[in-house]
Amino acid sequence: MLLRALSKLGICSRQQARRAIHAGRVQVNGKVIVQHTHWVDLARDMIMLDGRMARRTDQMIYLMLNKPAGYVTTRRDNLNRPTVFDLISPRGAADETTPSPLPWIFPVGRLDYDSEGLLLFTNDGPLGDALASPERHVHKVYRVLLDHLPSPEELRRLEQGIPILDYVTLPCKIEIEVEAPPSDNDQVDAKSQKSRWVRIAIREGKNRQVRRMFAAVGCEVRRLIRIRFGPLELGDLPVGHWRELAAHEVNALHCAVECYAGVG
Repeated sequence: MLLRALSKLGICSRQQARRAIHAGRVQVNGKVIVQHTHWVDLARDMIMLDGRMARRTDQMIYLMLNKPAGYVTTRRDNLNRPTVFDLISPRGAADETTPSPLPWIFPVGRLDYDSEGLLLFTNDGPLGDALASPERHVHKVYRVLLDHLPSPEELRRLEQGIPILDYVTLPCKIEIEVEAPPSDNDQVDAKSQKSRWVRIAIREGKNRQVRRMFAAVGCEVRRLIRIRFGPLELGDLPVGHWRELAAHEVNALHCAVECYAGVG
């Protein structure tokens, strides 16, 4: 079917494909198709996404971006806001020798407009889907600056799982940073900052989940930075820059999803 074909071609993940199809961005033999279950034959049908021919690629791309605040995680934005794809260019590469143009890639999960930090991109659809799946237990770690700390009871509720919107979050781990360095971008004094940074590790990625979790206990998120995705750490990658992953990092990502395959 069409959804599976786009993923198999290495163009996007199944989740990304579903959204693109339903948004009317996919054509088969010149006709817009909005049903993701539409049957296609990769050997005979001409598939186009956003006006570009969908072709199989044997070159797998894996890269990491240090996303700044003020960018949306999408290829296009109806409000004409900057997107993370504006940063995926030779000028934004941590290594200026990185070749361009890059093949078609998609973000693994999202970081919202105000959030920062580690964002993965790939054209490896199966790996992207697995990394984003909560069933694979691939944790994401965030540094979060709050307006005030939750109480011990509120922290316990957050860690055990808390109702937000129409679902209950999965268990998570939260640690209070005792010696967190102050940020030049926050208009508060260093002493108060040190007492309000926390780290939270989750294995879900629902829309604005971390912000909504803390809001459920009366805390406002002032800043949110993803610093780890599975085995990968953001490290000292400059804000707004990206780099391709090393072979051992790609292997570590495959191991992370394979080690937990089938674990609920």
